[in-house]
Amino acid sequence: ALAALLALALAGVAAVIVYWRLYLLGPAGDPFTRGPYLLRVEDTAAELRWTVRGDAPVEVVARDAAGRTVAARGGRLTGLTPGTRYTWAASVAGTARAAGAFTTPAPDPSRPVRLAVIADYGTGGDAAWAVARTLAADAPDLAVTAGDNSYLTAAGILLDRNVFRPLAEVMRHAPVHVGVGDHDRLPPGDGALRAAFDVPPSGRYVVAHGTVQIVMLGVSATGPAVAFARRALRQPGFTRRFVVVHRPVRAGDAILPVLRAARVDAVLAGHVHRYERRTVGGVRMFTVGTGGARLHRPGSSAGGDAEVTIVDHGHLLVHVARTRVVYTFVDARGRTRDRVTAP
Repeated sequence: ALAALLALALAGVAAVIVYWRLYLLGPAGDPFTRGPYLLRVEDTAAELRWTVRGDAPVEVVARDAAGRTVAARGGRLTGLTPGTRYTWAASVAGTARAAGAFTTPAPDPSRPVRLAVIADYGTGGDAAWAVARTLAADAPDLAVTAGDNSYLTAAGILLDRNVFRPLAEVMRHAPVHVGVGDHDRLPPGDGALRAAFDVPPSGRYVVAHGTVQIVMLGVSATGPAVAFARRALRQPGFTRRFVVVHRPVRAGDAILPVLRAARVDAVLAGHVHRYERRTVGGVRMFTVGTGGARLHRPGSSAGGDAEVTIVDHGHLLVHVARTRVVYTFVDARGRTRDRVTAP
């Protein structure tokens, strides 16, 4: 009788353990220590990057609305269809641990593009998280940063706190193309940041998204950056062109004739920690140093008289259509604070 009671008790304990593991314990911890995040999205390809605990194999698949599935090799998805929305899932040990979606760019200029812009955001604080949340809610096709991605430096140990965790939701659905700022280059330098986002040592590169061109110039639009911009802006096939640089362009800068000749739609900058909209030398300028760092009160000018100045955290949403571009500054509470349409 005692043995039967003992067996019954053990069976009860085993049942409780099984019930706990299956129904009460919840999902296992996240095996990813970073990402997965979209590194780039092209017309027929996309690439995700991540770091994972141990050496666990990661399987990534994407699926379009018609049910066609594409498997990634080394995080790179190929054979995609332009202008198509894909959902993706990243599985570890046969279980999906992360998922997102993206839309490949289309060569048709009538297809709208939603571009989000932030700068001076990398504090890891409440304001940076708030901006990241409202940015994610706007569901951009891609995002760019105009520098100062991490404070006080872009040391590798700081990047998860200052960049990857706040922007995780954004980067599961849109690539974030990083511009280099002053703080990113403070010791020990921007190497870890550039390696994470495939940014060349100069900080200068070109992003092509369908018929939209974005020329990334790094810290300043002076010296070699002028020659780089001149070459890049001569590339054919684009109906809209934007230039991203950390320090705002000022009246008299050598790059202004280059921007006018290329009919650049706007220069997107940071460095000054407030939102400003202005026209300098006939070129539209937006300063969006409002991503989360301590704000600057009016007094330190970005050059030229500002048409609009807003001292608040937020991001800029650029809606590119065939016949117009709409620029909307959205604050960290999700409110529209400035909106202008350019034909």
